[in-house]
Amino acid sequence: MQVNLRHKGSITILDIEGRVIGADALALKDIIDQQIQVADSEREPREKLNIILNLERVQMMDSSGLGVLVAAHTAIRRNEGNIVLLNLGGNIRSLIVMAKLMTIFDCYDSEAEAIAGIIRT
Repeated sequence: MQVNLRHKGSITILDIEGRVIGADALALKDIIDQQIQVADSEREPREKLNIILNLERVQMMDSSGLGVLVAAHTAIRRNEGNIVLLNLGGNIRSLIVMAKLMTIFDCYDSEAEAIAGIIRT
């Protein structure tokens, strides 16, 4: 798994590529946790932590990957931030639907929509 980190204003975008399973899922959790810590130390008071997870190039995800998504959602929401999912492929979308996680995540098909969605909240 590879993760490319980039920023659009106050929004952190993680472009994830490969398989989010087992040890790779734990590595993704570490990356997200680092972003939460960096944001806590660098952001202005009352500025929200905003993360977009771009899953366009994720080929496979297992229950450990789903657990990372849920843990990230919980941690970011606890810090009054937002996390959204971008470019869910068919397999990943099906997995998230079967796990009944579509009710907790906002999902978008374009980066512009995801950014607009975060700004609205």
